[in-house]
Amino acid sequence: MNSPRQGIKDISYICARHGLRYMIISPGSRNAPIILSFTQNKKITCLHITDERSAGYFALGIARFTKQPVGLLCTSGTATLNFGPAIAEACYQNLPLVVFTADRPPEWIDQADGQTIRQYDVFKNHVKHSFELPVETSNSYDLWYNNRQVSQAIDMAIQQPQGPVHINIPLREPLYDTLPETSKHLRCIHTAETEYQLPGEVLKELQAKWNTYSKRLIIAGFGNWNENLNNLLNKIAEKNEAVVIAENISNVYGNRFIYAPERLFSSIDENESQKFTPELLITIGKSIVSKHIKQFLRKHKPIEHWHIDPGAVHIDTFQSLSLTIQTWPETFFKDVVTHCTPSTIQKSNYASLFLDYEKKINSRHYEFLEQASFSDLKAFEIILETIPNNTNLHLANSSPIRYAQLFKTKPGIQYYCNRGTSGIDGCVSTAAGSAYVSGMPTTIIAGDLAFIYDSNALWNNYLGNDFRIIIINNGGGNIFRLIETSPEIDVIMDYFETPHQVNLKLLTEAFNIKYYFCTDNDRLKEQVAKFYKEPGPSVLEIKTNSAVNTKVFKEYYGYIKK
Repeated sequence: MNSPRQGIKDISYICARHGLRYMIISPGSRNAPIILSFTQNKKITCLHITDERSAGYFALGIARFTKQPVGLLCTSGTATLNFGPAIAEACYQNLPLVVFTADRPPEWIDQADGQTIRQYDVFKNHVKHSFELPVETSNSYDLWYNNRQVSQAIDMAIQQPQGPVHINIPLREPLYDTLPETSKHLRCIHTAETEYQLPGEVLKELQAKWNTYSKRLIIAGFGNWNENLNNLLNKIAEKNEAVVIAENISNVYGNRFIYAPERLFSSIDENESQKFTPELLITIGKSIVSKHIKQFLRKHKPIEHWHIDPGAVHIDTFQSLSLTIQTWPETFFKDVVTHCTPSTIQKSNYASLFLDYEKKINSRHYEFLEQASFSDLKAFEIILETIPNNTNLHLANSSPIRYAQLFKTKPGIQYYCNRGTSGIDGCVSTAAGSAYVSGMPTTIIAGDLAFIYDSNALWNNYLGNDFRIIIINNGGGNIFRLIETSPEIDVIMDYFETPHQVNLKLLTEAFNIKYYFCTDNDRLKEQVAKFYKEPGPSVLEIKTNSAVNTKVFKEYYGYIKK
């Protein structure tokens, strides 16, 4: 006979053998045996974060940076549900979170027992799979099943496309007994990795089609830095074989890339649209921020649209998808494009058309900023010029991610944003997790609402000296003054904008974090220099005027389009 808790003891060692190195633990009572298992394993770093929602996003930040499985553990009841937002984000970012939730045993579900809800399969819409372990493992078959389930769960999380999994663990009392030794002959099951190579006949067909078109457009969506992919895309752009559009969160960079498509496509006159319409559209990565490029390509459709993704998911953002290619983007461009024969693209002015247009708009961009009033837009210019190289820059959703797309991508900066679900609720915690595991200087730019919403990100012991938070305080919800709405919205604007009375200085200092403040251009330049010079963690609040922000933003786009 085995110990009833043998399976619990074995869990952490199975996780370690599958490459799990970090476990983020939220405290509780029902999860005490699982906490003991992980904290006794020297190969796993255990961190404790009280707020489950913040803990989930902190784990997300670690997974995004390391691209490795990260564990997440909480007690039973509503604590489980607070992991939900981070799990949904991990689902749409394809990040391998391994979520462990302690539970009451099945006989006590729906019996008016404390901290008891229906936990099994509670995340079913946003995890690759849900698993439930046996309550006890005294029987050898229960232990075999327990350990097999844990192996399969972690393997499933790291298999392409990666994603979160949920392991629910019902536990009977007593909860604080000493755990047994790890099984002497602990067996782990692994899955062999698969190469996503295209067959020879498919390569030839794709090469022939590539050569057929002269107007080729490549859009790089949200993704991680990949040196090989970056080099391949630069070769394509330098030879004018295609136009490459790459917002900063794509993390590819090139001097001949279109890096701010929102301002470019917003200024294209309908009479000129046919010149900019591609014949072949190729997309890689995940979402893009630019609304105008989505509108343009949904209206002016290419002849063919290929999406490249090893997960073979049909991503049809522009409503023109004709082919999904199941391989890695760098494999596609190396095997298909670099082996193509010289084609009609050399006689086409398609790439020059975009580059010349981008040059004109870029000139007008700087002309406008030269005389712009102090505002969110002007603040972003100063901030992005000042951020040190070799920084991980996190952009919160809503206004910050949109403003950042109007400026040139800086080489040496890695850009991050929670664009899986595009919520504001865990941006600061995600940046904190990334900062912790990377050990690199990390800055998050957030709006006042995003910061307040996730201020518990400061409620942990893992904020390093190089962690910086910049808050653009425009009075709450200023984004709704910037995006296109209808006149009907004006009468209910109070339900969209969220002005508040929160004193961000006192809130920041409550967590013993350094605080800086400014309200004009000169003061911002002075404060941001000091902000980066002195050791952190620290917060810089930039107070702007909502009405001025709206006026400057609309004038900017009017000036760009002129």
